[in-house]
Amino acid sequence: MSQISLDKLSKKNQEFIRVATHQLIEAGKSDEEIKNLLEEIIPNILENQAKGITARGLYGAPSTWVHQLTAAEQKAAENPAQNEDPRLMILDSALLILGLLSIFQGAVNYFSKTANPYGFTTLILGSLAGGVVFYTLYHYVYRYYEPDQAYGTKPPFWKSALVMGGSVILWLVAFTVSAFLPSFLNPQLPNLLVILIGGLTLAGRWYLKKTFHIKSAMVNPRRY
Repeated sequence: MSQISLDKLSKKNQEFIRVATHQLIEAGKSDEEIKNLLEEIIPNILENQAKGITARGLYGAPSTWVHQLTAAEQKAAENPAQNEDPRLMILDSALLILGLLSIFQGAVNYFSKTANPYGFTTLILGSLAGGVVFYTLYHYVYRYYEPDQAYGTKPPFWKSALVMGGSVILWLVAFTVSAFLPSFLNPQLPNLLVILIGGLTLAGRWYLKKTFHIKSAMVNPRRY
C-alpha cells in the first residue's frame, strides 16, 4: 500500500482505511497480511470514489468488513477444500472396504465357528480392486451429478451403465482369481486377528482422511 494511493483517497475513505487497519491489528493480522488485504480493496475504493460511493458504502463499517473477512477465513479453515487426488481417493475407498469386510467377515465366522472363506491376500486385492472400481464410478459417472457441474455434462445412460457393469465385473474377477492363489500366498488368518486388522484399518483410514481431507469416491449420484 503506497502513500500515493492513500493520498488519492478522500478524507472519509482515508478514515475507513485507518479504522480498518486498527481493526485488523486487533484481529491478529500481521503487517504483511494487512498490507495485502488493503491493497486488494484500495483500487475498488478509488474507482467508486469517482462515482461518489464511499468505502463505507461498498463494505459497510470497517468493523463489519473485518468481521466478515475473518469469519470467511475461519469458515474456510474449518471446512478445507476436499482433496481429489485419485491415489488418495482410491486408497480411502480400499481401506474402508477392507476394514468393514474384515470386521464383518471375521465376526460372522468367529461366532459361527467357521473358517474364513477368503484368504487375507484375497481381502487385500479385492479391497484394492473395490477402491479402483469406486473411483472409476466417481470419475466417469458420479462427479457429473455434483451441483457445480455445467448443464449437459452428465454422461448418457448407456455409458454410465457400461462403466458400472464393467467395474462390477472387474471387482468380481479380482475376488475370484485371487481366491485360487496357493495358501502360502493367500493365508487364512484367525478370525480375531482379521477383526483386529479391520479395526486398525478403519482407524488408519479415519486418520488419513482427517489429515489429507480426502474426498470420498463412495457417493451416490445426485440429480439436479
